[in-house]
Amino acid sequence: MAKAEHIHGFDWLRLIAAISVIYMHVASAPLRGSLGTDWHLINVLTSIGFTAVPLFFMMSGHLLLSNPKTESPSVLLRHRLPRLLIPLAAWTVIAILWKAFLAKDLTILPGEFLSSLHTPAWIHFWYMYTLIALYFLAPLLCAGLRSLSRSGHILIFVLICLPSLRVILQALLPASLDKLLNLDIITKLTFLGGHLNTFLLGYYLGKSEKRIPVPLLLGAGGVTLLTIIFGTFRLTSIGGAFDSTFMNQSAGFEVLLAAILFLLFKQNVRRPSKLLASLPIVPLSLPIYLMHNLLLSAMTRFYVPVTFADTLWMTAVNLVVCFLTMKTVATVKPLCFLLTGMRFDTACKTCNWVFTFRRLKSALSGKKVRRNEEFS
Repeated sequence: MAKAEHIHGFDWLRLIAAISVIYMHVASAPLRGSLGTDWHLINVLTSIGFTAVPLFFMMSGHLLLSNPKTESPSVLLRHRLPRLLIPLAAWTVIAILWKAFLAKDLTILPGEFLSSLHTPAWIHFWYMYTLIALYFLAPLLCAGLRSLSRSGHILIFVLICLPSLRVILQALLPASLDKLLNLDIITKLTFLGGHLNTFLLGYYLGKSEKRIPVPLLLGAGGVTLLTIIFGTFRLTSIGGAFDSTFMNQSAGFEVLLAAILFLLFKQNVRRPSKLLASLPIVPLSLPIYLMHNLLLSAMTRFYVPVTFADTLWMTAVNLVVCFLTMKTVATVKPLCFLLTGMRFDTACKTCNWVFTFRRLKSALSGKKVRRNEEFS
């Protein structure tokens, strides 16, 4: 079976999403502060940042559901799930130990470990629980989608878009019309918090061969982004507290903006990036995600972000520390798979210090050869 074509646009989307997730969590404190110049600047980037979760689910949906191997339960159980379950388990232990340290109470450990079987030990781990559920469903979804007729696919696409359409209308229309939009059938179409819909949407967007003109995508993206920015400002001003109605990560404007970004990068980025190859954050995006919020909790013990500048530098510091830490962890063979979900030999070919030193050695050797050729 031919190897699936690598989608280079997804590398940039993963980088954007990884940075955005960190930024969102750093920005959560200042966004709940008073309105002002800093708040408006933070709101602009947060409106983009909230596309991170739907982007991750869309890319996973496309890559999993378009791969015939997904129909095999053995592939799921032997290869794919361990890459998620083992790092989640390891980081859950770290999170619970960190909780006990913060509480200065070791007696909470047994209860926290039991609770983690059904509730994330740290708030951002919810994504992993949902992604694992989607992985379990993937063989069934993959087989079902392949058996559908064209009209069947159209029906599924319409059904998965209805919850987002409702959220968009609820945000734009007067609250008095909510009763007309809260149809029970649409509520029941919101599976796994709406993220199954986004997962399937990624499959359909990735499968589509129709090329949408870049000006149209940029225009639609610009209008959507401005709607999120000004809608959030308006509702926050009226309510007197931060209102994230326009920033719903499972349906609505953010999913629409994520879909536009998905198509924009999928259609137009066709070549590998030398920058991403030399600075391999993308292969480490999963462990960076798992670590970042724990690190942020440690950082905010010393300083809580208030301004736009605070939000930027704390995001940058968090990203750099997580990246260097996970790069180092991936260089230690016993820890590599445990904390990153990546095989050690894969890490040596893509992202750890062994990979970096090999690239550096290769580059220096190339320069030496070129110099010798020049003098010969």
